[in-house]
Amino acid sequence: MIKRNCDLIIISILLLVSINAIIMVVIEKHIIGIQNYVGYSLLVFLVILRILKFRKMRTAIGVFLMLGSFNLIQFTYSTVTAGLSLIPFGQEFKVGFQPLSLLLLIFLVLANFSYFFGRILDIFSVDPRVVQDRQKEIEKHYYNELKQLSDERLKEIVENKNDFPYEEFKVARILLIERQNSISES
Repeated sequence: MIKRNCDLIIISILLLVSINAIIMVVIEKHIIGIQNYVGYSLLVFLVILRILKFRKMRTAIGVFLMLGSFNLIQFTYSTVTAGLSLIPFGQEFKVGFQPLSLLLLIFLVLANFSYFFGRILDIFSVDPRVVQDRQKEIEKHYYNELKQLSDERLKEIVENKNDFPYEEFKVARILLIERQNSISES
């Protein structure tokens, strides 16, 4: 239940915090910066994506919360931060640490660990077909080498599989099976 609706939970929390911030700005005359306007705009965009049932919603929320965690966007009129302050074009721009976004990001990752772990593997992994083709080439190489060996030597490789590369062990086992099958067919 939580895993399926964690995006809705996160968006609801951010909406409540943002509405509270807007009310405090109006009542107490606090000043909000460009990070707030960007944060509110992106929050509205996330709500629209959620309504449209965007397939990569968890990824979009993850990126959104990472931006918030580094205080590149804000949801409140005041934020607990530690970091760097820049003043481009006369507007102060803080880059730091925002606990609310970071906690929500941790919640999102923990609730959807397998999803995010899969995305990370997709980013850093090589094309599986390339890996499979490379594996077949290695096995073909060992096959051509090992087919000239005696049965005793092949049995030695199979029995001591930890001393040999997996592909060499696999090919030695295949060759032994092929030789046994050819003997039984004769």
